[in-house]
Amino acid sequence: MSEPKSRWQEVFEIGSECNERFVDYNKVPEMAQFHIPISGVSNLAGKYCVGRVNPDYHTVLYCVDGSIRLHNETGIQDVGKCNLMTLPAHKPFLMELVQPSWTMVWFALEDIEKWRTLIADRPAVTCCDSAKQLFHALSIIYYERDPQLRKPIINQLSHYLNDTLCAPTSETIESQRLTQLIRDIEKRLHCNWTVEEMSKLVNYSAPHLHRLFQKYFSRSPIQHLIFLRMERAKYLLINTAWTIEHIAEQVGYTDVFNFSKRFKKSVGIPPGKFRKGRADKVQHAK
Repeated sequence: MSEPKSRWQEVFEIGSECNERFVDYNKVPEMAQFHIPISGVSNLAGKYCVGRVNPDYHTVLYCVDGSIRLHNETGIQDVGKCNLMTLPAHKPFLMELVQPSWTMVWFALEDIEKWRTLIADRPAVTCCDSAKQLFHALSIIYYERDPQLRKPIINQLSHYLNDTLCAPTSETIESQRLTQLIRDIEKRLHCNWTVEEMSKLVNYSAPHLHRLFQKYFSRSPIQHLIFLRMERAKYLLINTAWTIEHIAEQVGYTDVFNFSKRFKKSVGIPPGKFRKGRADKVQHAK
C-alpha cells in the first residue's frame, strides 16, 4: 500500500485466518464505567488491513507477539512485540499485516477528558511490558460469565491501562526496553549472545547499550549475561540432580572446564563444592 498519507480511506479487510474475540457493553456491562465501549483480543494471520480517516474513539493496541506495519501522519513504522500503539481520535491511520502473524489486545476509548488527557502528546509507539497481562486479563473477562468473578480482573485491567498510558519518559522507556531484553536473554541463556544481537533487539547502538547497562546494573552487557548465567547455574545446582556438564550446557557453556572456571571466579568456589555445601546445609538443618 503506497503513500497512504495522500489518500486516507476507510479500509476493513480481515481474512479468514484472523481470529478475534470482542468485549462490548452488551457482553460485559461493567466496562461502561471505564468508558471503553469495545475491546478485543486478536490473533491475526494472512490478510489484515484496517484504516480509518476520522475515528470517533481513541484506540490503544498492545502488541503481544509478531508485528504490524503502521501508517499515520508522521510516517510508516513496523511495530513488534512489547510495544504499545496509541491512535488518537480524529487522526487517520492504517495498519497492515506484512509479517506472518500478529497477536495483540486493543481498546477503543471514548473521547472523554480522562482518556484525552492520557492520550495527548503520546508517541504513536512506545515500549510496554504489560501487553501479556492485558491480553490474558481481557481473555478471562471475555470467557467469564459471572460478573462477581470478573470484578477483580476488570480492576486489574483498569490498573494496567491507566499505568501504561501515563506519559512515558526517556528513562522509563530505556528501563522497559532493558527489562524486556533481559527477559529474552533469560529465556535463551544457552545461546551464544553477542552485544550486537542484544543491541539489535532493543534498537540501540552497542555503545549506548553499554552505557545503559553500566547505568542500571554497573556491569557491561556481557558481564550481566555472565551474572544471569551464574544465577541460573546456582539455582540448577541446588534444585536439580542434573550433572554439572548438563547444567553448563543449559547456561551456554559447551566446555564444562570453562564453566567451572567461570563459576569459581564468580561465586568463589567450584560448582561441585557449591552443590555439596548446600546439600550439607539442608542435611544439617534436618
